[in-house]
Amino acid sequence: MRILFYSQHVLGIGHFFRSMELARALHQHDVLFVEGGDPPPGFTAPRHVKRFLLPPLMMDAEFKAMTARQGNLDQVKAMRAGLLLETFLEFAPQVLITELFPFGRRQFRFELMPVLRTIQERRLATRVVCSLRDILVEKSDQAAYEAWVLEVINRYYSLLLVHADPRLISLDETFSQVDKITPPIRYTGFVTRPLPSVAREPGYRVIVASSGGGKVGADLLAAAIRAVRSLPAPDLLLRVFVGPFMAASDRETLQDLAVGDPRVVLLPFSSDFVAELLAADLSISMAGYNTCMDLLSTGVKAIVYPFRQNREQGLRARKFESLGLLRVIHELEVALLARTIRQALASPPLARDFDLNLDGARNTASLLGEPV
Repeated sequence: MRILFYSQHVLGIGHFFRSMELARALHQHDVLFVEGGDPPPGFTAPRHVKRFLLPPLMMDAEFKAMTARQGNLDQVKAMRAGLLLETFLEFAPQVLITELFPFGRRQFRFELMPVLRTIQERRLATRVVCSLRDILVEKSDQAAYEAWVLEVINRYYSLLLVHADPRLISLDETFSQVDKITPPIRYTGFVTRPLPSVAREPGYRVIVASSGGGKVGADLLAAAIRAVRSLPAPDLLLRVFVGPFMAASDRETLQDLAVGDPRVVLLPFSSDFVAELLAADLSISMAGYNTCMDLLSTGVKAIVYPFRQNREQGLRARKFESLGLLRVIHELEVALLARTIRQALASPPLARDFDLNLDGARNTASLLGEPV
């Protein structure tokens, strides 16, 4: 089966890696992965996945301004719309998956709606599927937003896949009109990555600090460095992973903070981050979907500082904290973070007696193989 998977990350890179993990699970099919954000450096796709890169478009940290990496924004948008439709028609997929859209990425309807209209107007035998994470971002006019989503998904889509376990997070918590969605809704379970075997650093208590792509979260990494430097324990080792899209000024600030303490090591973004967590005693991070899934699957102790621009990370963090799987901090006060680090390191291993579906990628592949 030919599957075209559209994924657009605009700030972080979690959307890319979750979508790619789903594409990895579709190994029995011919997958064309269309991506529209800055490509993560050093990433190699699975052999059965062919990547098609649209001219990159990204958003600022407030999700207000769209920027093009090359050329005029309007020209890039027109080019992308033409390329996407042309690529879709040439590949002629039996399945089209749009990650997040129409529940999100509405700014990209300029290129997605022509494809959806073409499928309907030409009566193409393409099954249209939405791939949706667990929690939706709130909107300033929620009623108008939900009305638009319902119009698009009910008219053009045949299946909605929600990558969550409804026993913990269900779609109706952030979308009030779930009962008006007409395509079938299937919960796949959470999408996690496979666990490698790793060796731990002998003689050290390892703390991993990360902020995903790095466009946001430099303040968290700076606080982590300051907090560890304030602790007298000589056996601590703080491994700080600097995202590929972090501003040069933020990178320099972190380097300056790390100078003089051999316990603090700055490292480039790791595409094998699960292995880093498995070898760690504690993680300090934000609370994005992929990060929380990595924390869940590895069982590492964790402190999270949710992104404050919207409700998504805060809601997810509270859900996971209720299971005793992590600790949430709401302020980047160095003394508070240092105290939380000491408490987390001294606490017993996390209980692993929760019952959640973590097989979202394999279940997605199975559901896509079902007849319409």
